[in-house]
Amino acid sequence: MMTEREALDVSVVVVTYNREESLCTTLRCLISQQPAPREILVVDQSQQHETTTERFLDQLIDSGQINYLQQAEPNAQRARNTAIREASGSVLLFVDDDISAGPDLVGKHWQNYVADTELAAVCGFYTEPGESPIDFFPSESQDPVAGWIYFPHCYTRRTSCHSLATCNGSIRREVAIRIGGFDENYTYTHLDDTDFSARLKQLGAKAIHDPEAHLVHLKEMRGGKRPGRVNEYVIADSNRWYTWCYFFWMNFRWQGRSEILRRLRRCVFRRVNVVRPWYLLLALGHFIAGATRAMKVIRGGRKLGFPLASNREPEAVATGWPGQIRNERAKL
Repeated sequence: MMTEREALDVSVVVVTYNREESLCTTLRCLISQQPAPREILVVDQSQQHETTTERFLDQLIDSGQINYLQQAEPNAQRARNTAIREASGSVLLFVDDDISAGPDLVGKHWQNYVADTELAAVCGFYTEPGESPIDFFPSESQDPVAGWIYFPHCYTRRTSCHSLATCNGSIRREVAIRIGGFDENYTYTHLDDTDFSARLKQLGAKAIHDPEAHLVHLKEMRGGKRPGRVNEYVIADSNRWYTWCYFFWMNFRWQGRSEILRRLRRCVFRRVNVVRPWYLLLALGHFIAGATRAMKVIRGGRKLGFPLASNREPEAVATGWPGQIRNERAKL
C-alpha cells in the first residue's frame, strides 16, 4: 500500500446496512485501489454481521485499512453526514456497499479535481444488472423542469451533470458542507442523493459526468433500506409516496405536481387496479398515508447535517466561494 504521504487526498465513504458478502466485495475493491485514497470510512448501521463478515471487518480495522464507525439507528443520510464530519480528505468519494470496481476508481475521480480547480463534483458512471451503456438521453431526462434528475448514469460521454449518485459520486468536502450535507428526513435510500444534488445544482457549482470513473452496482437485494411495494398490484408503499411527495415539494414546489400526478397514474390508477377496486383503494390508502406524513415533515423543514451557508437565494450563495463556483453551463 502507499504511504499516507503518497495517498490521494480522497476520503472514500461507504455507508452499509445489513450487507454481508457484497460489503466484503466492495471493501476488497477499495483497499486494492492504486493510487490509494487517504482513508476509507465505513459507517455501519447493522446490528450484527455473519461470522465471516465480522472476521473480515476486524482484520481491516486492526490493520488500519479502514476507519470503522457504528451507528445504531439505520439512517443513511445521518451516516453520510457523520462521515463528512469525520473525513480528513479534501474530496469525498461516496460508493454503495454493493459495488465492484477496478483499481483505478479513486484515481479517475481525483484526476478531475487536479485538472480543474474550479470543479466541485464528479458524477461517476455505473451500470446495474441488465443495464448496458448508452450514448443518448432518454425522453424523460429532457423535461425542462425535472429532467436533470433522470440523467442516465450509464451515459458514455463526458458532459456537465449535477445528478450525483452516492453509488459512485465525489464532491469537494467544503462544498458538501456548504450545501448542508444530506437531509436526514429521507429515512429510506431513495431520492436522498438526488435531493443532495438539487442543492448542489442550486448553488451553481460546476459538476461533470465522467464515464472513465466507472463501476458496477451489484444491486444486492439483501440488506439496504429502500422503500418498496405491497404486492404486484400495489407497487408503491406509503414510504415511497412519502419520499416522492417530500422530494418534489422541497425541490420543485408546485412545479413538481406533474411528477406526482404521473406516479399516481402509473402506480395507483393502473388498469389492473381499476378492475380490482379493493387494490385500487389499498393503493390510494398508501398514497394518502405517505402524502400526509410528507406534509407533516415539510412543515418542520429540512433536517440537514450542517447549517446552510446563507439563507439568501442560491445565486447569491454561489458568490461566497471565490474562484471555485461557476454557473452550471460553464464549459468543461
